[in-house]
Amino acid sequence: MAEQFDVVVVGARVAGSPLAALLARRGVKVAVLEQATFPQPTLSSHMLQADALAFFARLGVLDRIRATGAPFMSRTDTRLGDFRFVADFPTFPGSVGGAACIRRQVLDPILVDAAVEAGADVRMGAKVTGLLEEHGRVAGVRFVHRGTESRIRARLVVGADGRDSLVARHTGARRYNVTRNERWYYWTYFEGADPAAASTFVFHRWDDRHIFAGPADNGLYIVGVSPKKDEKAAFRADRQESLLDHVRSCEPVAEALTDAKVADKIYGILRFDGYFREPAGPGWVLLGDSGHFKDPAAGRGIADAFHQAEHLAPEIVRALCGPDAGIDRATAAFGRWRDRQYAGYYWLATDLGREGDLPPIVAEVAAHLYAKGDIGAFLDLFSHRAGPSEAISPGRVLAATARRLASPESGRGAFVRELGATLREEVRRRRRSSRPVFEPPAEPGAAGRRTRTENGTGPTDRGSRTA
Repeated sequence: MAEQFDVVVVGARVAGSPLAALLARRGVKVAVLEQATFPQPTLSSHMLQADALAFFARLGVLDRIRATGAPFMSRTDTRLGDFRFVADFPTFPGSVGGAACIRRQVLDPILVDAAVEAGADVRMGAKVTGLLEEHGRVAGVRFVHRGTESRIRARLVVGADGRDSLVARHTGARRYNVTRNERWYYWTYFEGADPAAASTFVFHRWDDRHIFAGPADNGLYIVGVSPKKDEKAAFRADRQESLLDHVRSCEPVAEALTDAKVADKIYGILRFDGYFREPAGPGWVLLGDSGHFKDPAAGRGIADAFHQAEHLAPEIVRALCGPDAGIDRATAAFGRWRDRQYAGYYWLATDLGREGDLPPIVAEVAAHLYAKGDIGAFLDLFSHRAGPSEAISPGRVLAATARRLASPESGRGAFVRELGATLREEVRRRRRSSRPVFEPPAEPGAAGRRTRTENGTGPTDRGSRTA
C-alpha cells in the first residue's frame, strides 16, 4: 500500500528542505526524499547574500548559522573592468549581514534539521526511481529506501532535485532560453588567511579574469577563479599552481593569503548550461536549480532557491484547501512569477560569465553611482533588492554614457560601439523572455546536456517513468 501525503518533495538541499519546513509549519503533511546522506559536499560556490542571511532568521536557524563560524561580511571590494571600489553592503529592514560563505556539507544538514523539527518526514538515502500517475496527473513517486521499494501518493510532487532533475525528466519539462557557458570555474579553501580580511567579500572581474573570495565557515577562506581560454592547458597540467597564479594577480586576495595554505581539494565546473524549464504541470512543480539555473558568476543559486521556496509555500498551502485544479493553477502562477522575477538576473549572470571583459556600461553605471555616493543602489542588485532594469536603468545608462563621453580619456568610439551592441542584445533578450525559445526535444531518457566536473563525472540515468 502506498503512503499518503499532501506533498512529496524530491531533494532535501537548499530548495527542498526550506520548502518542506515552511509547509510543515503550516500543517501540511509533507515527505522529503533525498538520495544522498548528509553531510556531503556538492558543487556550489557556497555564497550567500544579504537576503539569504535574512531568510535564515525567518526560518529560525540563524543561531546555528552563526555557530558555523562563518563571518557575516559587512563590505565588498569590487572591481569591474578598470573601476574598483570598496564599500559597505547596504542594509535594509531585517538585515543581519551583507554576505557569508558556508560550505554545503555544513549548511545542508542545518536546513534538513529545520525541516525535521517543523514536522516534515525526511528520509535520507531514499532514491526516487519513478513517478506515479493517475488520470493524467502526477500522483506520487516510487522510491527505494534501505533496500525496499515503496510508493508515496501525494497531491503535489515538488522537484527540488537539481539540474539533473528526475522530476523534470520524467514529466518532460522542456528547457528554454538556454545559454552555453563561455567560462569555467575552479575554487578551493585556504586556512591561515589574514583575520583582517574576515569582513570583506572580494569580487574582481576585469579583462578576461574573474576572482571572488571571502572568509568561510570553520576558519576557512574560499577563493574561486575563472580562467581564460588560453589557460585551459595550464589548469589541466597543474590546477593548484594555476589557481595560485590567479590569486597573486588579485591584490586584496593575495594580501589575505600571504601566510595561508590550500586546505582542500580544488573543485571545478567545466561545462554547463543556463536555462529555464517548464515550471509546472498537473500534479508537479519544479523548484530551485531543477527549474532554473544561471551562470555561477552571479553566485545566486542558494539565495534564489530560498526566495522561490518562500514564495511557493503559502501558495501551496492555500491551494491544498481546494480541488486539484486549484493546485495546478497555483503552480502555474508560480512559474509565471519565477520567469518574470529572474529573467533580468539570468541575462546579467550570462554577461558576468561571458568571455572577455564585461559590457562597459556596467562599470560606467557603477562608477557614476559611486561618484554620487549612491553605490548601494548598485550593490542592491546582488541581494535582489533591485532588479537589473532598476539598478542599470535607462536614466542611469544615459547619465553614465554622458559622463564617459565627457571624459578626456581615449576609447570613446569603442565604448559607443560596445554600448550599441549591448542595447541591441538587450532588445533581443527581452523578446526571448516574452517569447521563449525552446530547446529541441531530448531523446527518450536523456536529461539534457551533461555537466562536466573536474573529475569528468556526469549525471546518470535515474530510472524510467512508472504508472
